[in-house]
Formats: sequence, structure tokens, C-alpha cells
Amino acid sequence: MRRPKVLLIKSRSVVSKLKSSSPPLGLLYIAAALRRDLGAEVRVLDALMEPDIPGLAAAEARSFGPDVVGISALTAEAFLAHKLAAAVKESAPGVPVIIGGPYATSDPAEALADGVIDAAVIGEGEATFAELVRLIMSEGRRWNAPGAADGVAGLALPSEEGVKYTPPRPPIEDLDSLPFPAWDLIDYKKFWRIGSMASVGVRPYLPIFTSRGCPYRCVYCHQIFGKKFRPRSPESVAEEIALIHRLGTRDIEVLDDISNMDPDRFDRILELMLERGLHSRLSFPNALRADLLRESSADLLKKVGTGEISIAVETASERLQRMLGKNLSLPKATRAIDMLADRRIFTRGFFMLGLPTETEAEMRETIRYAFRSRLHLALFFSPNPYAGTEFREMFRRAGRLPDAANTIDFEYFGAPFNGSEMPDAAYRRLYWLAYYGFYLKPSRGWRIARDGPFGWDIPLRAWNLFRGYTSFRRLKEKL
Repeated sequence: MRRPKVLLIKSRSVVSKLKSSSPPLGLLYIAAALRRDLGAEVRVLDALMEPDIPGLAAAEARSFGPDVVGISALTAEAFLAHKLAAAVKESAPGVPVIIGGPYATSDPAEALADGVIDAAVIGEGEATFAELVRLIMSEGRRWNAPGAADGVAGLALPSEEGVKYTPPRPPIEDLDSLPFPAWDLIDYKKFWRIGSMASVGVRPYLPIFTSRGCPYRCVYCHQIFGKKFRPRSPESVAEEIALIHRLGTRDIEVLDDISNMDPDRFDRILELMLERGLHSRLSFPNALRADLLRESSADLLKKVGTGEISIAVETASERLQRMLGKNLSLPKATRAIDMLADRRIFTRGFFMLGLPTETEAEMRETIRYAFRSRLHLALFFSPNPYAGTEFREMFRRAGRLPDAANTIDFEYFGAPFNGSEMPDAAYRRLYWLAYYGFYLKPSRGWRIARDGPFGWDIPLRAWNLFRGYTSFRRLKEKL
């Protein structure tokens, strides 16, 4: 088999309300696996960094001559993903276009519906995509004949009946066996000029996964990494952190779903960092599990040099905690927040407002919990009923799933999904009152200024906070 050429493209949202992003870590893992396992020549494009990404993708399809094109997308990025696939097909009609990522995993039928995408990778992509590329290289244009790809586990393929699924691919058990992300394939320093998933500010940073999967059964969550916690060894994590330091930064964002699922392993990672002199400014933008956080972990996080920790509370209603399958112990969550506050570790909380069957009283209970907490920041999210989740069915049963919703609507802030018992207008007013009212406590403003790990952009943050406060005052006057 000759050396394959693979073009990988990261789609982005075309109307995102978020002004921050993160390097395409998933694609860089895929690229590293393709180079190691197939000796592939790989190029990576990121829509965030290109003014005309469809045009560039088409040009690359002509000049680079890839054997396969892979596109990764979140649900909110699906619109552009389909435009990219169409641009590649128009430029190089015979090139297979494969889609992966959360969008393809949650709604493969929608991903394949317009006919410009040849296959969808379900779940983790390293092994599935490499095996599919090998098949394409060996079979040529016959790879997508009926039954030809049946032996490649983890795929969704178009068929006369709609969508055909190959057997599920088991999750990768030994994550230490994966090569480190192929950072040489992108200009990662471009991301140092924009905000990241954390609230730390504009600065040099790189992301890392120390584990995959989560055993909890939250009804709103993605399924891409499965429901089994699969950790990397502390030694492997420390080795990658050392690599990140050599790449030019000590700011690291840990993107795990639940990196402290095993508290002993979590502590050992931090201990190794201290033993090897790998002091870093860690951020956990996807949150730690609050009711698993130990005093020993909080002490080690402080010693290592943690910049920010997120705590996902979601709701202060015990009923809704059970309904969501999160089952977070609120007293333990409060204790975790207090532990971090005592150590002056900058902490932000995640909350969802507008859950299916949520009453106004329950919504106000959540807002009061946030206001009374010692959190530095609180982010109030609109719930997103993604395809393939029980959450979507809850919205449907409650009659609160908008008929006109499309993939672009699935943003983290201001999404048009209100599953609560409140009318939309009243819900929106309470949502914004929560968002801006949280910061009216003078002591909170002082603690943000004192503990916040901000950089040169703090004047911009102060201006945005002032604008938010004046918007809150105007909104309050209308009520």
C-alpha cells in the first residue's frame, strides 16, 4: 500500500456567540495515529483561522490530492461542515469525504442526509478512521460498494434504506498507546491571540486529555467517549505535560469530562508534576466532579499552580438532579467550592436554566444557590437537547422542542430551548437577571480582582462587566 494522503478539516460555527475557542485536539490525535499506523502524509485545516475555508478546502483538494478528506464538527458547526464537504466534492468528485466528532456521533442520519458525505465515524476516531483509510487505499473506488466496509467497526454508511451501521467499535482501553497530538501540523500559537474555553484570558496555552469517558448517566451529555472511565497513567500525562512545556507554555487546559473520577490517580498526576518541576497554570474548563474533590487534591492543585477550576452544579433542585441523572450531592458541591475558595483558587460554576418541567420556584432556587455560593464566576446555560440523548426526548415529551430548530441553534449561550414551565419571555428575563445579578455582590467583585488569573486583557474584562451591569440595570427597570 502506498503512503496515503489525508486532509483533515475542523469545522466551526458560522454564527457563534462565543469569541473563544480551542485548538482541534481531536483531529491532532487522529493525525498522529494516521502517521504512526499508516505512514500517512497529513494536512490539517482549521476554519477558525481561515477567512474562506470552503475555498481553501477546495484548493487543497486539488493541489494536495488527498486520498481521503476527514471533517470534524460539533452540532453547532454542522452547517459549515456540509458546505466544506460540498466544496471538496465539487473540486475533487472522487475523493471520499468522512465526517466525525460529536455531530456525526449524535446524529449520523442527519450527517449523511444530503449525499455529499460518504461515511460517518461514530465515537472515537483514531482506530476507526485509520482502518477506513486502509480500506480505501486497498479497494479504491470499490470501498463503498454494498457490504465492502461492513468489516470496519464504528461506521454509519448511506444505504437504500437510509443509514446502515457497522458493529460498534469498543473504546480504546489503553490510552497510553496513543501517540501524542501532532502539534507540528498546525500553527498552534495563533490560538494564543484569542480567548480559550477557560476564563483565564488571552495567553499562550495548550489543551490536554488525561482520560476519556464518564460513568455517570447525565441525560444531556454526549456519548462520543462512552460511559466507562478510561484513564491514562499519571506517568504518560506527566510526559505530555513536559512536552507542552517544551512547546512554549506552562498554561494547560485539561479537557477531560471527569479527570478526578479516580482521586488517587488525580493526586498522583499532580504529585508527579511537582516531583518533576512541572509547575503549570492548570485550568479545567469542562469541570471537576465537585462531590469527588478531596482536600488533598485541592492542596496539590494550589501547589502546582492552578489557574481556574470549573464546577458543574447544573441545578439546585434535588428533583431535577435525579431527573437529569447527575445526582450531584449539593452539600458536597458546596464544600468543594468552599475548599477552593479557602485556597483562593479561581472557581466558576456551571448552571442550566430552562430544564424540562422546571418550575419558576426551582429556577430561582438554582439562582439563589449560585448567588449565595463562594464561586468567582457563574455561567448560566440554556439547555441543548442534542440528538441521540434522553434529554431530547424529555423536551419532546414536554412539548418544548421547537419545530424550526436547526444545528446552528445548538450554542452554549442563548440557545432557543426553554423546556421549563415558564413562558419564554419570563424565562429570558429571569435568565438575564441571573447572569448579571450574580456579580452585584461587592465582595465577589473584590475576590474576582484578587484571585483571578488574568493577563493583559483585564481592562477589556472590566469593560465587559461594566457593560453587563448597565444592561442589567436597564432590564431591571423594565420589570
